[in-house]
Amino acid sequence: MGRLHLFEIHDQPWCPRSLRDALTDFLQFTINLGGTYDAVLPMLRDAITRAGATQVVDLCSGAGGPWRAWLREPRGMAPGFATPVVLTDKYPNRVAPSGLLPFHPVAVDATAVPSDLEGFRTLFTSFHHFRPAEARAILADAVRQGQGIGVFEISRRAPIDIALIAFTWFAVLMFVPFIRPFRWSRLAWTYLPPVLPLVGAFDGVVSCLRSYTVDELGAFAAEAASEGDVVYDWEIGEVPYPGFPIPVTYAIGVPRAT
Repeated sequence: MGRLHLFEIHDQPWCPRSLRDALTDFLQFTINLGGTYDAVLPMLRDAITRAGATQVVDLCSGAGGPWRAWLREPRGMAPGFATPVVLTDKYPNRVAPSGLLPFHPVAVDATAVPSDLEGFRTLFTSFHHFRPAEARAILADAVRQGQGIGVFEISRRAPIDIALIAFTWFAVLMFVPFIRPFRWSRLAWTYLPPVLPLVGAFDGVVSCLRSYTVDELGAFAAEAASEGDVVYDWEIGEVPYPGFPIPVTYAIGVPRAT
């Protein structure tokens, strides 16, 4: 089916911050609970090494995506993986992770990352938020600044993805009391009334309809190539998620060594 750029509620400026944080908290919780992105970790680790990056700059981080679990439980990581990670977002989550996972306190535009935020850029479950011109601009900005970049998505424009993702959000009713750090606002949005499950299901379906295909990602990468003087090597495709019918779609760009 063709891509539809419908709106997601938690993207809107009028969305209450407490609701937005509750939604990104649950998304981060489910990603880590199932190890959704573990399958891409080896290729991501290899790309960071090839890019010679001394830091990872995670864009559109929400509540932290898979990084919390990866740094707490080194699933499949080779010994010595010690690249620091900094989280960034247009709407920084108000509860900043501590320790090895700091949250950049200033809003960051993924299409024009400040030059002082050097490092390998990653986007998890967020690239679909951008219209085609903005999506191209994100890749082009990385190329222009000579930074490696990895885009990873768990949604596709396919009926099975839409059905599963919509259903998953109703698990909010069962799992929200176990999400840490505990917040009364998250509990209220879930049960008084059940706004969070309904908003999550709606935004989840829209995420699928806004997702980009492998071919579309390849076209964006080809257009971004003209933005810099350095040649980039791109890996674009899908990797199966063990035990789940939805694969992870990815696009990884690394400056070619000279």
